[in-house]
Amino acid sequence: MAIVSASTYDSRGQLVRPDTLDISRAKIRLDLDTGERPTFDRGHTHVFVVSDMGVTAEQARERVNARLSRFFDHAEAVRGFRKIAMEKSQSMNPLNRNTTISYEILYVVEADGRSRSSSPETPNAGYQRG
Repeated sequence: MAIVSASTYDSRGQLVRPDTLDISRAKIRLDLDTGERPTFDRGHTHVFVVSDMGVTAEQARERVNARLSRFFDHAEAVRGFRKIAMEKSQSMNPLNRNTTISYEILYVVEADGRSRSSSPETPNAGYQRG
């Protein structure tokens, strides 16, 4: 389970970014969850990590892009889904020289009353397919 917190809004109706501590706690729960499935509970902010490795950086990039594509294909079908932030990290294992690329995605699934018909930013902005 990777729920960060219930979605909160300011007086202008703008989504308030969750507290960094709440995000960290959710990432710890995500690390302990072996199901590796994103959550889409309506009215909540979520975090999910998409990660893959390869013998080369190019292979890792191809693999993680395929996973990102599957995530966004599913997420975009969820009513109220909106990406808040996406952060990329890349590392190399010093023992076998394999490369790991990870994307941490912070997103909200807004309740029906808050759901936007069109988001100002596309859910996969910053991510290019193929």
